[in-house]
Amino acid sequence: MARRQLANVEEHPKGSGRFRVRARIGGSLKTIVAGVPRSEAEAAVLAYETTRDERALRDGITLAQFGHAFFERRARRGVRGVKKERDRWSLMVARDPIGTLAIRTLLRSDVLDWLDRWAARGRQTRRNALNLVRAALDEALDRGLCEHNVARDVKIGRAGRADETEELGGVLELHEQAALLAAIPPGLDREAVAFALYGGLRQGSQWALRREDCRGDTVLLRRHKSGRARVLHLLPPARDALARSLELATELGSDFAFPAPGGGQRSAGHKPYRWSDRRAKDGTLLPGWLTLAGITRRVRWHDLRHTCATSLLAGWWGDPPRKWTLDEVCSYMQHSSVKVTERYARKLAETTLGAVTATKFPGGNSGGQNCRGIPAVAARCKTVTRRFESDPRLSVNPAESAVRAPRVWEQTGNFPPAAWALALAAERVLIGARPAVVVRRRRARRDRAG
Repeated sequence: MARRQLANVEEHPKGSGRFRVRARIGGSLKTIVAGVPRSEAEAAVLAYETTRDERALRDGITLAQFGHAFFERRARRGVRGVKKERDRWSLMVARDPIGTLAIRTLLRSDVLDWLDRWAARGRQTRRNALNLVRAALDEALDRGLCEHNVARDVKIGRAGRADETEELGGVLELHEQAALLAAIPPGLDREAVAFALYGGLRQGSQWALRREDCRGDTVLLRRHKSGRARVLHLLPPARDALARSLELATELGSDFAFPAPGGGQRSAGHKPYRWSDRRAKDGTLLPGWLTLAGITRRVRWHDLRHTCATSLLAGWWGDPPRKWTLDEVCSYMQHSSVKVTERYARKLAETTLGAVTATKFPGGNSGGQNCRGIPAVAARCKTVTRRFESDPRLSVNPAESAVRAPRVWEQTGNFPPAAWALALAAERVLIGARPAVVVRRRRARRDRAG
């Protein structure tokens, strides 16, 4: 049985290229919209068939109503992730009071109030929803449903300074990278992790990579966040991981470069099963690869991409290691701007602090209260005699100090030149830096007394 037509589109007048929408309301035909392009008329029909709300149609298409046709057109254009966008729109827009407002009556304050109602959600979640509303209102503007996009210049303020652990806390140090790869048994999963680490791809781009797009040292990325295909030149570890994965995929008869264990395409948004801890059906805890590698903090799959960018900037990789410039990393990672790449510098600052803290000198700070942080190398040297000249300041060059400030040292160990210089400097600090005039006065008093 054919579905009853609730509203219909008519060209009026004939041959004008302008259309109207008429529907039977209360037993009589009424014009809903008139003098609009066909696309807008079809959107009005779809909205009426969805809501059958005469007052809403008379006052104008609401944001929630416009969303139905908006997502239908995005799906026909092949926009990636339409299903996830629909779910986000349904939860945060269609069911919210903002969804009941007519598009032509929307104000900037309405958008701000809407964001305030969802303040409990994460900043990125609200940003994604705001970007979706911006795109919908841009299309509504093109179709003449509103005079301007009230959400275009709305920004989500940062509540406070971003926490380093929150943003880049999942970046793996060099030893953690090696431990993670060692914890994964050989196979498709291990090559997938190695490629994500050294290739720096987003998960969706990696899972969609096909055999015909792999060309030795480069791969052609057809599915990418920007929507434009690009060529990625692979680092040697990523190239080797891709080659081994292709061999395993051939055995499974799969066309994908990194297939699921069954040979099909891996599901978007899903990481390998053993990435983190799992519980078996009998309740037994199965440790994941992160746990086996000794990594106890939360590490997401996307953190492998962050680790790639950080490692290149820090110069952790290569033989010999080489630090990449911000422009080079920005191009390799396909960031929208260098400002996006610069945020990894915060992680590098944290790494530098950790390196300083972990660097120890012999004896630590046990040289005494006046040591002032200089390693207590002087504790291993015993002063037999001290003879100061008019200028008692020490040189850090042991050979030069023997001329300017002759001393007789009983050395109780074998020191490199740098340690010997530190010993001289530390001894001077331990006895206190006294001005030359004080030394001369005490020497004169000793000579008169003696």
